[in-house]
Amino acid sequence: MKKIASRRHSSLRLSFILAGLGIVCLLALAFVAFHPASPLHGFAMASIASLGVLPIFGLTTSPAEDAATKALAALEDIQKSQAAQEKNWALVKELPEQVVKITTDLNSFEKQFALMRSGQLRERRAAVRATQTVSDECAANIIACCLATRLKAAGNLEAKQADLYAGIYKEITGEEWKTALASSDIPLPTEYRGEVVELVSAFGDARKYGTVIPLGTGTVNLPRMGTDPTFGLIATSGSVGEKSPTAVNVTFTPQKFGGLVRIPSELDDDSIIGLGQFIARYAARQMAYCEDWQFFRSTGAGSGLNGSVEGLCVSTITNSKVTQQASTKTKYSDATLAQIRLIRSQVDAAALGMAAYYCHPTFEQHFSGLNTAGDKPYQLSGLKGATLDGFPIRWVDAMPAYSTSANVSKVFLLFGDLSYQYLGLRGSMRFESSAEAAFATDEILVRALERMTIGLMATGAVSGLQTAAS
Repeated sequence: MKKIASRRHSSLRLSFILAGLGIVCLLALAFVAFHPASPLHGFAMASIASLGVLPIFGLTTSPAEDAATKALAALEDIQKSQAAQEKNWALVKELPEQVVKITTDLNSFEKQFALMRSGQLRERRAAVRATQTVSDECAANIIACCLATRLKAAGNLEAKQADLYAGIYKEITGEEWKTALASSDIPLPTEYRGEVVELVSAFGDARKYGTVIPLGTGTVNLPRMGTDPTFGLIATSGSVGEKSPTAVNVTFTPQKFGGLVRIPSELDDDSIIGLGQFIARYAARQMAYCEDWQFFRSTGAGSGLNGSVEGLCVSTITNSKVTQQASTKTKYSDATLAQIRLIRSQVDAAALGMAAYYCHPTFEQHFSGLNTAGDKPYQLSGLKGATLDGFPIRWVDAMPAYSTSANVSKVFLLFGDLSYQYLGLRGSMRFESSAEAAFATDEILVRALERMTIGLMATGAVSGLQTAAS
């Protein structure tokens, strides 16, 4: 027990000695640090000042010490700022990967959207062909073009009516009306133009039986075979004769066709769709008739309905691809079965595979009269519709109607493959409107325009039956 007590006493004494030495060292360090002549004086005072305990001890700092304190604070701010920058830089390093990911997602979305949109357009166009009407959205956007014109002349409108039109315009387009806009700034959206074009195809025959080509420039030249020399037998050691086929350019220079449609300026919510449908159907039907007239019957005179290029009923005469009825046979009703069959001999053999007859629907009763005795070449309800000797008959409204009156030197019946007749289109139909042109009657004029032309790419593809000259 005495040994244990002695050890505890020795340990306690050693602890007191070490504590005393520590206090002495701290006092010595403090004396050195806080002595004005010490190099550590400023640092020590600045450190204590940063803790805010100097006033407790009644101490103050010199300007140099204050500057050191501020420097320490600034250093801490710099360190914090540097740490934040390092963190931000780490995020910046991740940006390229994020951009790649976003770009990939965006491309995928665009592809999905394009597929969805194309599917919707196909559905719309199929619906247009089936119902011969455009969608309600297309009809409404046509009226939006008219409202743009009416709102442009808002000075002639009552405030209540102007607000009504502006509200309808916003509901249709999803945009606020701005007075700085003109009617030309509100075109019919491209997807809706396609619906009107499909409606033209539903009403017209040129697009059904011809070949539609887009014209990228104001004038397009397409080559057509001119001289076509044939190969032949070459004798042993004989000379090989040169064959020089030629090509002729068919020039497509689109011309402008169209017209005006008058509509009342008193528009309301209930009439929007119906009026838009009327404008679309009327414009499409009239434009289809213009296309068919150019395709089949244009005289090339460049006036009225006639463009500057001859239609098939005239170009077959120019190309000497007609069978003319006997003298004094100047009526369409004079056509005989033998003559109708004979025009098939005017067509090149390559065109016979897809060839058909083309005439006005009123000729149906004349074809029925060709079935005499045991010979019944005309079939009204064949697998391909009406046929004559197995060749399809296409009823075309733009062709000359059946008549018992004299029509000298006129082609009224066509035979051949009409896919060689090209219908060139420059852009699509445009809709514009004006309120000033019909100011006196307080109406809105809607203008529908299309630029088009035609060209026959094979003169031997189509022939015609022509009445006698006298």
